[in-house]
Amino acid sequence: MRIFDFFRKNKVQTALNNGELQILERPDFTNINLKKLEDYYEWTLKFGKREINLDLNFETESINQLELNQIIEFVNRIPKFDNQNRNYMKADFGQDVSMTSDYLNFYLDELDDNELARIIDLENQNKSRGSLLMEKLNLIRVGIYPQASYFATFDYSIDIDGEPCNQLLVLNINHDGALDYITWES
Repeated sequence: MRIFDFFRKNKVQTALNNGELQILERPDFTNINLKKLEDYYEWTLKFGKREINLDLNFETESINQLELNQIIEFVNRIPKFDNQNRNYMKADFGQDVSMTSDYLNFYLDELDDNELARIIDLENQNKSRGSLLMEKLNLIRVGIYPQASYFATFDYSIDIDGEPCNQLLVLNINHDGALDYITWES
């Protein structure tokens, strides 16, 4: 343990592009029996001013300590991956064929101006409505799948009336954070 880890206790933090500091509460992995895994583990964690759900999904009956350490290290980097994912979304948004753009346009088409005004600043002439709406995407869930072709799923949603919508923009990444693909789920 490094000396400063003592002071950080059970939190991981990173700065977002906008300078806001995101702190992630660490889950307690002590109830995971490496020799007799359950299929599914879940936690609700504080992440900045919000909460996210974290779930761990296994297809095997056991793992070794090294594999668990890789999962823990990945969880510790969730704030960094969230920031990176936002860059992936921005890059995708600028493409001719874009799942991010399709997802955001769904809301722009479905919501009237009064509903949109509760989410974004409609008077802002510096950015498109789609860009403003993209800034309102919140990470609501991270699912970790150590045996899958991708390693983790990051689910993003827009809040309407203070609640996340059931329409999700989903980014699947590998254990190093490289993007596998972006999709839209409900």
